[in-house]
Amino acid sequence: MFLLGVSLSVLGFSPAPEATAAQPRPAIIVSPRDASWMEQLAAREVRRYVYLRTGRLLPMMTEPKGTLPGGDLILVARKDRPLVRAGASADLIVSLDSLAAQSYRLKTIPNRQSPAANHRVLLLIGGDDAGTLYAAYHLAEVLGVRFYLHGDIVPDEPMEWKLPGLDERAAPLFALRGIQPFHDFPEGPDWWNRDDYLAVIGQLPKLRMNFFGLHTYPEERPNAEPT
Repeated sequence: MFLLGVSLSVLGFSPAPEATAAQPRPAIIVSPRDASWMEQLAAREVRRYVYLRTGRLLPMMTEPKGTLPGGDLILVARKDRPLVRAGASADLIVSLDSLAAQSYRLKTIPNRQSPAANHRVLLLIGGDDAGTLYAAYHLAEVLGVRFYLHGDIVPDEPMEWKLPGLDERAAPLFALRGIQPFHDFPEGPDWWNRDDYLAVIGQLPKLRMNFFGLHTYPEERPNAEPT
């Protein structure tokens, strides 16, 4: 179930410390070779929020033509990508194939390329492109980030990075989930400029929303219909 919320604005936070050259590469974020723009955004958002919480700037790579590399990996992809099948059990593949549109699964499995080192793979898999992006934002919430309509809240205290062990699945309760602001209220769309619209709409997928409407008031009332 998706949880939506609104809170008072928090405008700032202390940035996490920079990663040093001596720190090992903690995980590689892997995207499909023909990733959609939304899958690419999901991978970059994973990298951004991991950095904000830990100070670790995770390396990124495109799916190799051969086998996946060893080490800890974060695979960010839609369920129908061949990348998803690499290293997953038959039961897990069946489970991923059953994901509906806008649903997602987060699952940590062993990395078969380096089993002796106890390396793992975190799958962030969506039933479609939107579900893949929702999975990325769910991971950010696992790391302690909270999303609201006014913006993100990131804890001041940085956390130690480690690949989380997860087995979670989520699906929307409603097909349409979003906001429909009214124009005749303080801070309503009548006052918004382009940046305001981008800021609000940019937060909607973080809240697992997919709809933005405007309630307008035409000249010939009472025919005031939402648009």
